[in-house]
Amino acid sequence: MVDKKELELSLENTPEIREPREELEQYTTPPSIAASLLWEALMRNDIVGKTVLDLGCGSLRLGIGALLLGAKRVIGVDIDYKVLLEARNWLRENNLYHRTLLITGDAGYIELKNVDTTIMNPPFGVKPCRRGADTLFLRKALSISRSVYSIHKDSPGFRSLLKNIAEAFNSRISYISRARYPIKMMLPHHRRRVYRIDVLLVAIRKGGYHGDAEE
Repeated sequence: MVDKKELELSLENTPEIREPREELEQYTTPPSIAASLLWEALMRNDIVGKTVLDLGCGSLRLGIGALLLGAKRVIGVDIDYKVLLEARNWLRENNLYHRTLLITGDAGYIELKNVDTTIMNPPFGVKPCRRGADTLFLRKALSISRSVYSIHKDSPGFRSLLKNIAEAFNSRISYISRARYPIKMMLPHHRRRVYRIDVLLVAIRKGGYHGDAEE
């Protein structure tokens, strides 16, 4: 079993999204943030031997991390076929493809069974064409899995919304942590080499809401 630092270093060698589509708010999850989210899931017994879903997986960095930590099977879902091809090629080169299922589809309409854990970095939902995408992904994940680990843009009132969504699915927020999310200069209108935004790393589990989450 790798430790957290080894996991982060391994994730640095996984594929990035080469041609991100702005309308889909595609950003490759930074290795440090991916490792933190995955490690939290590991410590809560939600990875080893589990079926893990990476919803809106992009190049499958979170899903690959789950495989490295001992997931039985990883399902990756993304609407962009090209990024799934990048993920598939990497998985084949590293002898991990036999433990994965890659699906091209819209996260809002996908139907899956027997998913233990969802670990995802959904769209932040700030572009007009993607408004509310973050909570759509969250609701879908809660409807098909027992535990959800997710990354969301922090904003006023979002925690209250998060709590309401969790309660609607008879779930509880068991963990919240803040992080600074670096976004590299990838698009023509970007003027800085790195943008940093405030995000929340969140864990939600089925079973009802009981008090405040850890932070």
